[in-house]
Amino acid sequence: MTESRARPTLSRMSESTSATPPAPAGSPAWIDYTAPDFARQRAFYEALFGWTFTDSGEEFGHYRMITKDGASVGGAMDADQLSQMTGEDAPPAAWTVYLRTQDMDATLTAVRENGGAVLVDAMPVGDLGVMAMAEGPGHEVVGFWQSGTFSGHDLPLTPGTSVWFELMTTRFDESAEFYRAVAGWQPTLMGDDDAPEDTQTAADAEDAAHDGPRYATNHPFDRATAGLCDARAWLPPNAVGYWRMYIAVADTDRALEVIREHGGTVLDGPQDSPFGRVTTVQDPAGATFQINEPPAEG
Repeated sequence: MTESRARPTLSRMSESTSATPPAPAGSPAWIDYTAPDFARQRAFYEALFGWTFTDSGEEFGHYRMITKDGASVGGAMDADQLSQMTGEDAPPAAWTVYLRTQDMDATLTAVRENGGAVLVDAMPVGDLGVMAMAEGPGHEVVGFWQSGTFSGHDLPLTPGTSVWFELMTTRFDESAEFYRAVAGWQPTLMGDDDAPEDTQTAADAEDAAHDGPRYATNHPFDRATAGLCDARAWLPPNAVGYWRMYIAVADTDRALEVIREHGGTVLDGPQDSPFGRVTTVQDPAGATFQINEPPAEG
C-alpha cells in the first residue's frame, strides 16, 4: 500500500494482534506456502528470515512447520512432492492466508450461500484441527482453520514473523459483505487521519467521497487483525484478488541484499511511511509477499 491511511501503524497494530485470545472472528490464524524446486525456496527464506523448516513426517504428507526462534510462523509444502502424491500437476508457488473459524460447517455453508465456492472441503488434520479452502467474490483463494489441539501461528511481531494481512481486490463492496457473512467481520473504513473512532462500515460508505483507494479493517480499529483494500488503482478490472501478508524485518536494506543474492525480486518499494518501510517482494518461484521494517521508536 502506498497510502499512509491504508492500515494501522505497526505499533498500533500490535495492540490488537498481540491481544489476549480469543482473537476477533475471522482473524488470520495461519499462513502456508507451496512451491516447486522446494530446496531453493527454502534456502531463500532461511537466508532472508532465519526460518527453521521442520518435516512433520509421512503422516502429514511431509508438511513442513516454519518457526522463527521457536515461534510458529506457518507451514510449507513441496509442490513437486505433492504432485507425486496426487498424480496431478504441481501447483504454482503461492502463499495462502487462513482465517479462524469456530464452526467449519457453518463457515462453508456461508461461503456457498454468499457467492463463494468451496475448493477443498473440510479436512481433519489429525487432532490439530480442521482446514478448508475457498474462493471469494474476487476469485481470491482463502483458507479456513478450525483449531483442535493447535490454535495457529504466534504473533510476537518480531523480525521474521507476520505483522499484518490484507486482501487486495477489485470487488471491494462484494468482498466486504462476503467476509461479514462468512467470517464474522465488521468491515470498518480507515479514516483520512487514521483515527480509530472512524467506524463507518464499507457498505454504508459506498457513495462517500475518498481522497484515495478505500481501505477497511476487518473489525473496528482496536480489534483489527487484517485489512481489505480496494485495489482498482493497481489491478486491471476483474483481476483475480489475492491475500498477502507482511513479514517484519529489522533492516530493509540488508533484507533487499539477501533477496537479490538468493534469486528474489523487488517488485515495489521500499516506501517510507508512518508505519515503517514497506517493500513488495517476489521469491525465486514467483510467490509474492511484503516485508515491513517498523518505524524507529522515539
